[in-house]
Amino acid sequence: MKVTMKDIAEALDVSITTVSRALNNQGRIGESTRKMVIAKALEMGYELPKDPKTEGKMVGIVFDKRLQSLATDPFYSIVMMGVEKKCKEYNSQVFFHTIDQPTDNRLWSLYAQDRLHGLIVVGGDIRNGFVSALQERKIPFVLVDNCLDSVDVDSVVTDNAGGVRKLLNHLFELGHTRIGFVGGPLSHPSLAERYETYCLTLDQHGIERKDEWSWIHSEPGPSVEKGYEAILTWYEQGLDVTALLTDNDSTAIGVLRGCTELGIHVPRDLSIVGFDNIPLAEHVSPGITSVHIHKMAMGEWAAKRLHELMEKDDIPIKVVLSTELVVRGSSGPIGI
Repeated sequence: MKVTMKDIAEALDVSITTVSRALNNQGRIGESTRKMVIAKALEMGYELPKDPKTEGKMVGIVFDKRLQSLATDPFYSIVMMGVEKKCKEYNSQVFFHTIDQPTDNRLWSLYAQDRLHGLIVVGGDIRNGFVSALQERKIPFVLVDNCLDSVDVDSVVTDNAGGVRKLLNHLFELGHTRIGFVGGPLSHPSLAERYETYCLTLDQHGIERKDEWSWIHSEPGPSVEKGYEAILTWYEQGLDVTALLTDNDSTAIGVLRGCTELGIHVPRDLSIVGFDNIPLAEHVSPGITSVHIHKMAMGEWAAKRLHELMEKDDIPIKVVLSTELVVRGSSGPIGI
C-alpha cells in the first residue's frame, strides 16, 4: 500500500501541514523537524518529491561533425566521463548531439520547449557564429578544450603553454637542441597554442629554429596516420633533428610506428614526446613521454560550471587546468 503524508504525520504525531512543508521545503519549519520528517518518510518508503532546481535538468553535450565521435576519441571520451559523472551528482540527464553550425534548429526547439537547459560545447571546431547564436538565445553553455579570443564565454581548457614548456625543458636537460615539431591542424586553438609555444620557447633559449623542423597538417583532429606520414617524409628528406615534439599522443604513436619500420631507434637516434597522456601512450614500446591532462577533471569542472549558470547568470570565467610531465622510454640523451 502506498505511503501517504497522512501516514507519516500519524507516525510522528504531527500535522499533515508540517509534513507537507518539510517534504516540499516550503513554509516556516525548523531544520530539525524537516530532517525528522524526511528521515521518517524514507524509512516508510515514501517517494520524496523532486527538487525542481536540480531534478529533470537536461544537458546536451554537443560537438561539430568534424570530430566524428566522442565515444571513440581517446581524449574526449574521458572528458565526457567526467561530465556524466558530475551531471549524475546533480541528477541531470545527458544526451549527445552533433551540431550543424552556425544554426541548429533542433537545439533551439528543445530549449524553447524547456526540454534542454544547458550545453557542454566540445572541441576546437566550434565557430564564433554558433557561440553567438547561443548567446542571443541566452542558452547556458560552457566550452571545453576551446577558448574564443573574440568573445567572453565560460570555458575549461588545459595549460597548453605550460605543458609544452615542461616537455621542451625535459628535452633540453637531456641535451637536445635540434627539436622538431609534428602536429595540426592549427585551426584548433589548443593545437595552435602548443605550436606557438614551441616556436617561442626555442627562440627564448637562443635556438635558431629551422622551418624544415616543423611538419604541420591540416586534417581534422589528431591522427596516428599523420605522425606516420610525417616521419616517412622526414626520412626521405634527411632527418636533421634529434628529438620530436608532437602536439598529441596519437601523432607520437604514428611517429613511433614509422621509426620502427625505418630502423630508427627510439630514443637513441630520436627522442619522441607527446601531449595528453592518453591510455595507449604507456602501452606502446617504448612508452611515450607526455604531459598528463586531467581529462576527467575537465569534464567535471565544465559540468559544475554549467549547473551554476543554469541557476543564475554570472560573469564568464575561464578554468585552466595544469599538466604533469610523465617521463617514459621514448625520450633520452642523444646517442644513448
